[in-house]
Amino acid sequence: MDSPTFTAITYEVADRIATIAFNEPEVLNPMTPGMMGDTIAALDLAAQDRNVRVIIITGHGRAFSAGGDVRSLGERQRAAGEAPAPEGDAAAPSRAPGPFDRRAWLRRTQRMILAIRAVEKPVIAAINGVAAGGGCDIALACDLRVMADTARIGEIFAKIGLFPGTGGTWLLPRAVGVEKALEMIWTGELLPADEALRIGLVGRVVPHDQLMAETRALALRLAQGPPLALALAKAAVYRGLDQDMAAAMDYASTAEAITLTSEDHKEGIRAFREKRTPTFEGH
Repeated sequence: MDSPTFTAITYEVADRIATIAFNEPEVLNPMTPGMMGDTIAALDLAAQDRNVRVIIITGHGRAFSAGGDVRSLGERQRAAGEAPAPEGDAAAPSRAPGPFDRRAWLRRTQRMILAIRAVEKPVIAAINGVAAGGGCDIALACDLRVMADTARIGEIFAKIGLFPGTGGTWLLPRAVGVEKALEMIWTGELLPADEALRIGLVGRVVPHDQLMAETRALALRLAQGPPLALALAKAAVYRGLDQDMAAAMDYASTAEAITLTSEDHKEGIRAFREKRTPTFEGH
């Protein structure tokens, strides 16, 4: 499958794993129009590619993503004669002067967060450095999070008088509980990796120089699994967060019926009987 040309990210596929890496390291991988547009396009590409079974999102350089480019935003607003926008940390404008549509910027950032969550395949955040504000929410939108021991993460919006408009108020309580989520949002503190692991914000913390190796090892393990069953399980888990148990069980019955008649299930049974590793094809 031919890949489009990306400018703010890099995109590569190897071993059935697509890796999306934010690629503006000199400014800490901010949420610029290019970064958001490229990421949405890359997610769509990976979602449609049958050769891709797992997606990794990470950043080049010393940051995962520092969220909105606040300095550039201030310059753009001053050029336009505007006061600071409530959605400032949600997305950075381009560095060209001109009027700034606050709502358009927020909608764009929200589309990217929703696009990450909408992918049926497993999505893993490899948090290589600071993940702040909108960058924290990008990581939260991923299904699994592996964090370098030198990285930090947090909802920094309150530090500059902003509301966290990129999904954190929905995503964070589901990861760490209401009390800890409110504490993080209200204080705006960046948490070190060991604290993020302790409260359940991330699933694994690894040495910085082993981050991608450890993340890829996890991704490879998932890539060898049955794609249909993994996708249905992902959908069931997220649907279940907003369903009662009876509705969740009803969906589970349908999903199990689908997998029971799948070729992957037949292959799994054959491999079990033959004492070998199954080869799943996703149907």
